[in-house]
Amino acid sequence: MNAVFWSIVTLLGDPPLLSLAVLGMTALYFLLGRSRPVGKEKAETRRMLKRFLLLIIPALLISFVGTEALKLVFQVPRSCIPCPVSGCNPYCPKTFAFPSGHTATITGVVTALVLLLRKRKYLLLYSLPVLVGVSRMALGVHTLNDVIAGFIFGSLATMVVWKFRKRLYKWEDKVL
Repeated sequence: MNAVFWSIVTLLGDPPLLSLAVLGMTALYFLLGRSRPVGKEKAETRRMLKRFLLLIIPALLISFVGTEALKLVFQVPRSCIPCPVSGCNPYCPKTFAFPSGHTATITGVVTALVLLLRKRKYLLLYSLPVLVGVSRMALGVHTLNDVIAGFIFGSLATMVVWKFRKRLYKWEDKVL
């Protein structure tokens, strides 16, 4: 597979891009109107979106801040050479490698969806973080250890928020 394909796949885990998507969902939630009378089906959809947002927003924050903090703590250099040096990798950022923030981010989003939807068929969504992890390795910006650590951290971040979800849901009407 070529680098263009993997650079597109890696965007699925891009923290800024996923953050923009969550902001878009939040805006959509408010545009739909939270107090407008609706049918039972639309009300359930809005309630699910609200709970997803209350789960994913703190999980994304923990994943992003946590991976950046861990990168500073461990200071594992990347296996690639960032540009503009000759022989550089155009996909190589100048940050540290461990853990993979892209993998952590997409894993957190997928974990939130799987926990909320509660059906085994949604476990197939975990193929997305696997693909993002493979893309990060294929682009030469992460090792397998970086990707596995990102996967574990993203899952744990979302599960910690999930553990406290009932407290979040108690004040969900005040927040969203």
